[in-house]
Formats: sequence, structure tokens, C-alpha cells
Amino acid sequence: MNRLFVQPIRLLGPAMLLAGLVCIGVAVARGEATAFLVLVFPVVTGSGPLILAGILFSFLGFFATFTFWPGRPIGVAAPEESAPATDTTGPAPTRRWGGVVFLGPFPIVFGSDPRMTRTMLLVGIVLFVALLGLTLFALLA
Repeated sequence: MNRLFVQPIRLLGPAMLLAGLVCIGVAVARGEATAFLVLVFPVVTGSGPLILAGILFSFLGFFATFTFWPGRPIGVAAPEESAPATDTTGPAPTRRWGGVVFLGPFPIVFGSDPRMTRTMLLVGIVLFVALLGLTLFALLA
């Protein structure tokens, strides 16, 4: 597929997601919608075309992001475009991975090695503190 067409289509999903969030924010600001938390999950209700557009853009943005987002970084050439390797004697680089999953306010961390798990634990703590701060700010405002 043509590189000029592939790179802009990658941004379609995030752009639609951002447009949906902006529509929802504008609808809440105009009074067409109400936002609140149920347990720890954000819920938005409303009536009007702006909130409908925001929800549709959000769903389509998630779908488009997972559909069009490729598995390789933008600057990396596809295998058929790359030059043949001249030296393959070195060991293959190991992949490190990790993640944070929130069940309610509690982070569950995992990783491929101890260093990555510690990094994800730090990310989980930062996100928990940010969640706590935003919740307190919303309650006191």
C-alpha cells in the first residue's frame, strides 16, 4: 500500500476519538449533557445532537484506531522495502513489555522482567495519585 496513504489513515482513529471527546466536553459545557461517576466509571447522559455525535465519534475512533494502527513504528520500513541484512551474527534483541490494569482504583501490574514490572508499578502509582487528585478536586469544586 502507498506510504502516503498509510501514514495519514493511522491518525484517523485518534483524531475521531479526540473529536468525540471534544463534542462530549462541549455538550457538557452547554448543558446538553451531564457527566458523573458510577463507582469509578465515568458516565455521560444527555439529549441532543452534540452528545450523540460525541458518543458516535468516540466509538468509531476506538474502532478505527485498532483497525488501522499497524504493528510496526512509523519510521520502520516494511520487510519488502528494507535492504538485505549484511551481518546476522549478533543475538536477537529481547523484547521487554509490561502493563497496568486498573480494577476500580487498584492497579494490577505485570511485566516481562523485574525492571519493566517496577516501571509499570511506578506508572500505576502515578496514575492512581492522579485519579485520586482529580476525584478530590471534583468533590471539592
